[in-house]
Amino acid sequence: MGVVERREREKERKRNTMLDAAESILMDRGLEHLSMDDVAEKAEVSKGSLYLYFQNKNDLVLGICYRATHLLNESFRKVLDSNLSGLSLVRELGETYLHYVKNHPQYYSSMKFLDNLHSTREGTDSEYLQLCTQNRQEGFRLMVEAIQRGMDDGSIKQELPAEQLALLFWSTSHGVVTISYMHQNYEHFKLLDRIGMKEEDMFDAYMHILSHGFAQQTHES
Repeated sequence: MGVVERREREKERKRNTMLDAAESILMDRGLEHLSMDDVAEKAEVSKGSLYLYFQNKNDLVLGICYRATHLLNESFRKVLDSNLSGLSLVRELGETYLHYVKNHPQYYSSMKFLDNLHSTREGTDSEYLQLCTQNRQEGFRLMVEAIQRGMDDGSIKQELPAEQLALLFWSTSHGVVTISYMHQNYEHFKLLDRIGMKEEDMFDAYMHILSHGFAQQTHES
């Protein structure tokens, strides 16, 4: 291994150590309590060294978001590797998204942070912002692929283009998983309790309605 390669590996190791520390703090204390000082202390690096890798707190959260979107896309790809019908793939993608949010709430909070940055135009010079955006676009492409397979195998209607159906699927499923996230992580959010509905029932009802809307008549149940 050459000097340059060793140097790059060491830089990547340090970067991951810092992100591991930030992720741990995010999981334990929440986004509002994440600070550069605490990350440097937990990663056992100087604050100056931390700033060599990350411009500020926003950059750190976007680094976590890059991990988050990468992991979600990998989970989606595993679904698409199966031999299910396109309609079944759509349901599996929805379930994968829901389970992802349940198992990785800190990752989902970093993705919500990305949405807020897009609305305020902050941090536009961050390399992680571009990487997260690219991952989001890839995740959408995977949804389009699943729906297109369904159109090709006859399990999904062809009334709208695959991209338009994918947009509807993404936007509505995002709302469902956000309610699930809030139910798990915000004590004051009591909507599901008030109406007497469990998270699993909410998701099953959503996918039932979605499947009937997407499905060809012969595939409806």
